[in-house]
Amino acid sequence: MKIHHVGYLTKNLNKSEFLFEKLGFIVEKEKAYDALRKIHIVFMLNGDYRIELIEPDGEESSVWGLLKRYKNTPYHFCYEVDDMNASVKKMGGGQYKCFQNPCLLLVWMVNCAVLCCIRIWG
Repeated sequence: MKIHHVGYLTKNLNKSEFLFEKLGFIVEKEKAYDALRKIHIVFMLNGDYRIELIEPDGEESSVWGLLKRYKNTPYHFCYEVDDMNASVKKMGGGQYKCFQNPCLLLVWMVNCAVLCCIRIWG
């Protein structure tokens, strides 16, 4: 599996975008709003490395609790996969959890199947 991007939680999308630009990242896709998860997102690239900056839109956001607990932090990896069903089974059977329906993520990505997982600690 190839990593598609690392998801990075942030309290302030504009400030984080500015700081990542200082590290050589450029905006790949303009800011967007995901009404389902109540988040603002922007994708940035630096060579082959892609990040997704994610800012919750208030306490109803699906990631508000994570940001409150961990502050600004990387929190998920998304992988490009050839066989979605096999990959979900492989990742789900171990210490990882798929936290969103992979098909739903295709709305935000272009031309690739993406599987997002987080590590289950403890």
